Amino acid sequence: MTESQLVLDRDGFVAALGGVVEQARTTGNHLGLMLVDLSNLRLINHRHGYEIGDLLLTEAGRQLVATSKLPSTVFRIGGHTFAFILPQLNTPAFIALALNRVQRLLDESLYIDDAITPVQLRIGLAVNLEGKHSSLATLSRAEASLARVKRGAVLEIDSLIVEEESSQTDIALEQHFSEALYDNAFELHFQPKVDLRSGRVCSAEALLRWHLPGYGAVSPERVVQLAEDSGQMYELTRWVVNRALRALRDWPDTAGFPLAVNIPAGLVNSPDLADMLQGALAIWGVEPSMLIVEVTEGAVIEDKEAGFNNLQHLRELGIGLSIDDFGTGYSSLSYFKHIPATEIKIDQFFVRRILNDNQDRALVGIIIDIAHLFGFSVVAEGVEDGQTLQCLRELGCDVVQGYYFSRPLPETELLAWLRECDGQPGITAS
Repeated sequence: MTESQLVLDRDGFVAALGGVVEQARTTGNHLGLMLVDLSNLRLINHRHGYEIGDLLLTEAGRQLVATSKLPSTVFRIGGHTFAFILPQLNTPAFIALALNRVQRLLDESLYIDDAITPVQLRIGLAVNLEGKHSSLATLSRAEASLARVKRGAVLEIDSLIVEEESSQTDIALEQHFSEALYDNAFELHFQPKVDLRSGRVCSAEALLRWHLPGYGAVSPERVVQLAEDSGQMYELTRWVVNRALRALRDWPDTAGFPLAVNIPAGLVNSPDLADMLQGALAIWGVEPSMLIVEVTEGAVIEDKEAGFNNLQHLRELGIGLSIDDFGTGYSSLSYFKHIPATEIKIDQFFVRRILNDNQDRALVGIIIDIAHLFGFSVVAEGVEDGQTLQCLRELGCDVVQGYYFSRPLPETELLAWLRECDGQPGITAS
């Protein structure tokens, strides 16, 4: 590491952000938080050596400090992630100017020459109007924004500001969230997955839904954010797991297929995860093989050793493991070799582009072929038309999921749908 490179200082960053939030709360000004991630730095280190990687980190930190003119607002908070605090914003729209300036300066300054792999910048944002959110809630929002950008979403600042301006509604939602969790006011919908060889439903995914009287449907993303902000993610996940397994126990034998539940990134490395799942399986008398745990690729990569060990334990218990949003994180052949998965889910970002983008079609084909070599089943999500379905069949995909077959359905509607189609939702197996 070069002497001028910013050192990791997450504690200093959290303290500084807390001070800025308190100042905004007192003065009535606004603040922003920008997370700047050199997302392919590991690849650059591997291809060109750590000296090049350190040089890029040093230059990124120098440019951010120079742009800020306030060294106490720029911190390195991860191996390749910087935090840039934007205090005293008279109008939240100023954050757009800061974003554009940072993007332009880093794009220019981090270019070395054509022989060096270009840096892939990913930037997440959070706006905190009048300091109404805590420092940790602000950081959580910025991290969620960065995660969406890494998955291919476009950062829409206007939408971000509009969402923040509705934060008073969020405060009310936070109060209702705890009540809903206590009162079992959530529900699960289920989206079937179809085996392309047999043409039959082979499993389903349980998806959280919350309809709040007087408010309407609360998006699953917002529910997860509320759980994170209130420190109740474990409790929410436990509710989902138990509710899903109860449904699975009560379903007739004709719907006797495995059920998948999503485990949030923050719990993948938790030592309590296996005990929670084992306890729920015992309570509802469900065999471990009937439960599939879906985790995002990024959640495992974040702490690879701890994540792999935890997931290996789940596999040893007989629980299925599906890697969701595959292709949006940093994958390698060693990743395929060591991950204890049973299933890979190709992210719908690629699936929806395979008819119009030859590179994405080729990439999906490569993922399917390699996954099969390592013994994984491959699921494509986001299938919405027959042409995409046929293309996936030609590429050798195993299982498909999407609105072409069914939207996520309440439990009673799912069972009625299964009876109506007799488990064969109108496709012909090849």
